[in-house]
Amino acid sequence: MRHKKVGIWSVLIILVVMVLGVSNFAVAQEFTVRAGTVAPEGTPWSKLLTDIAKRIETESNGRIKFKLYFGGKLGGEDSLVRRAQNGTLEMIGVSTGAMTGVVPELDTLELPYLFDNYRQIDHVLDNVVNDDFRKLLSAKGFYLYVWSENGWRNIATKDRFVKTTGDLAGLKMRSQPNPVHVDMWQAWGANAVPIAVPEVPSSLQNGVVSGYDNTLLFGYAAQWHQAIKKVTLSEHIYQPAVVVFNQQWYDKLPQDLKDIINRNVAEDTKNGRHAIRKLTKHLVKQYQTAGIEFYQHTAEEKSSFAAKARPVWDKFRARSATGSRLLDKILEAKKQSK
Repeated sequence: MRHKKVGIWSVLIILVVMVLGVSNFAVAQEFTVRAGTVAPEGTPWSKLLTDIAKRIETESNGRIKFKLYFGGKLGGEDSLVRRAQNGTLEMIGVSTGAMTGVVPELDTLELPYLFDNYRQIDHVLDNVVNDDFRKLLSAKGFYLYVWSENGWRNIATKDRFVKTTGDLAGLKMRSQPNPVHVDMWQAWGANAVPIAVPEVPSSLQNGVVSGYDNTLLFGYAAQWHQAIKKVTLSEHIYQPAVVVFNQQWYDKLPQDLKDIINRNVAEDTKNGRHAIRKLTKHLVKQYQTAGIEFYQHTAEEKSSFAAKARPVWDKFRARSATGSRLLDKILEAKKQSK
């Protein structure tokens, strides 16, 4: 009996040691995040990613470590999206327009003249369609961390203001490589030329295109503005952005690290938006200092452009039943918020 008791105690001690050993290994396990974006350093986007990385590294006691790559060093947005999907990148910060190649329903948010103001935007993204897009992204291999913001897109050209769609007739305009954006330019009579972000400056300088649309902040930060002379404040598309993790990488994290990642979602969302929105007036002055002139669309001009862009909505509905349902959901939410 004595020998049996000794044997039982020996087995128990070994099991305890094994359990403690596995537990200690799990606690000590480290994870690496390679994060890419086309956003240049020194922008609100790069600051947001840097702040997220620093917070998570600190709160995880170094168990999650980040390597950040800014300014398209790892390629254009389409390339970043593919790499995040296949797991060669663990995190990316990109525009929703870039994500539509793998999650086409996100084109709902790219439709011209969908939103009227920031109050609508924040309500819809945070409260109306957040869960829908979270599920759609997850199904394609992405874990949605936060909504960020690219902002209101405006029209920039080398030699003219764009007061009517006639001003775009036959003009070669850089388009984001996205069906909604291409359809929009074509509906307005321009020749859409899809070009990845890293190639836009040389395309402008070499005359491949005569202009582009983007936010004032991105156009300035990426130095696209150096090749243009006129900006028409059309605000024709409000473009969100997203910070996403590779879903498989996220799923492998222990629960305590998932909790650390997710505990700051609301604050990171708010800070990211505020940092971009407060810069608009300052950016206009920066452009003007560089010799660039501005024209603000009137309400009537906006209505005219919106009417001619409405076939873009119809094409989108025909392409995506789910997207069409989400569009109806957004439009209903807009009615309720008035």
